[in-house]
This record gives sequence, C-alpha cells and structure tokens, in this order.
Amino acid sequence: PHNFEPGYLGPITLSHALAQSINTVAARLADEVGRDAVAATARRLGIASPINTDPAMALGTTQVTPLEMATAYDSFANGGRRVSPYGIERIQTSGGRVLYQHRPAQQPQAIANPPLSELDQMLRGVIATGTGVRAAIGGYDLAGKTGTTSDFKDAWFCGFTGGFTTVVWMGRDDATPMRGVTGGSAPVDFWRGFMTTALRRIPHGPIPAGPAPPAPVAPPAETPPLVGEPPAAVPQGEPPAPPAEPDSNNTPLF
Repeated sequence: PHNFEPGYLGPITLSHALAQSINTVAARLADEVGRDAVAATARRLGIASPINTDPAMALGTTQVTPLEMATAYDSFANGGRRVSPYGIERIQTSGGRVLYQHRPAQQPQAIANPPLSELDQMLRGVIATGTGVRAAIGGYDLAGKTGTTSDFKDAWFCGFTGGFTTVVWMGRDDATPMRGVTGGSAPVDFWRGFMTTALRRIPHGPIPAGPAPPAPVAPPAETPPLVGEPPAAVPQGEPPAPPAEPDSNNTPLF
C-alpha cells in the first residue's frame, strides 16, 4: 500500500497515523492483530455487509452503506454499546392514541475499556490536528474519521459526540471519480454545517467514557502451614513418609 501523500514518515505513533490517515500503518496494524479479528470487531459494531479480509482490507476494500457506518460509529457515541438503527419512533392517530411506540432493546457491549477510551481519544485527534480539522466546532466534544477511496470515487466523514452521530458520504451514482474530493474537504464541510445547527436542537453531551474495565483479580495468597497440621497428601500409590526422628542435640520437649 501507499499513502495519499507521496513519501513515508518513518516511525510514528498510532495516534498520529490515524489523525493523518497513514495507509501503510493501518495495513501493518491489521496484519499484526489479524484481519479476521478486525472483521469480527466490525461485525460487533454493526457492519453486516460481506467483509473482505485480503491484505488491503485496512484501506477500505469492503463496500458498506452509510447506515452501517453510522451504526458502527454510534457505538462510540454510546459508551461502546452497540446500537440498533430504526426508522419509526411512534405512530399515533389524529386523536393522539398511540398505535406503536419504539422501545429499544438492550444491546451488548461492542467495545470495552481500555480500548474504547483510547480510540475515542485518537478519533478526537483527527478533528483536533488531523485530516478532519475543518470539522471542529467550538465548545463541543467531537471525534471522527475521514476516508477517501482510490481515484476519488468515494469521500467520507463519520463524526460523533456523546449520543449523536452523523455520517456524510459523497460520490457519483455511476462510481466515476470526482475531481479531487477527499473526506477532509467537502464531506467535512457538510458535516460541520449540519452539526452546527443540529447540536443546538437535539440532546447530546460529551463523549461517554463507557464502563470501567473489570478490576484485576489478585492471586490467592499462600497460607503457611500451621504447627501440628497433618502432612500434605502424597501421590496416589506412594505411602506417606514416616515422621523424622528427633535430633538428639535438640532441646528435650516437655
């Protein structure tokens, strides 16, 4: 794989690589953790389309819908818990009688801490100093990721705050290339314009930290044997060793 910009940067942190969309680091990381593990995580986050696990999977060789991407990113806006998308909130008659009310079911934890909080912070960096810097809106806790496919056929920005996620995709209906449109350009501008208005009207908050990781279990402490305790069990088929004879030089017992 090669990067969007020509050349290579040498050793860099994962946070910097994600913020700047360094393709070579993403490809190597997928190989390190295992591409099947990457696919399993995508499934937990709500990606239902067929997932390509070839060596280029980290560069975006799987085709997914904007709804799937919104579902996956909304898990981060929901403290790592998976969400189930729906389109109808309530149906009621003209007289106000409710015929249907959506009641969301409890969903499993798709990603837990500490990886959840680490990824949240890395995705904040995309907007703070990376390819999504134009998405920043003062006073809001925002995170997200840009995406651009080969030949500028698709451009994405997926961004979220606590409790609210918006995904912008741009492309042509015949999959022909666009003129230099990247995820960090027009999609980010559309996302920011929409979110600037939406965040004034909908409930939201800081990106939730998610559940605390389970406390480590300490190994049981070894208890020293008590005086007069019966001898330890011996392997089956071997007689217990006879008690040792007292040393004649020891002080006599009374």
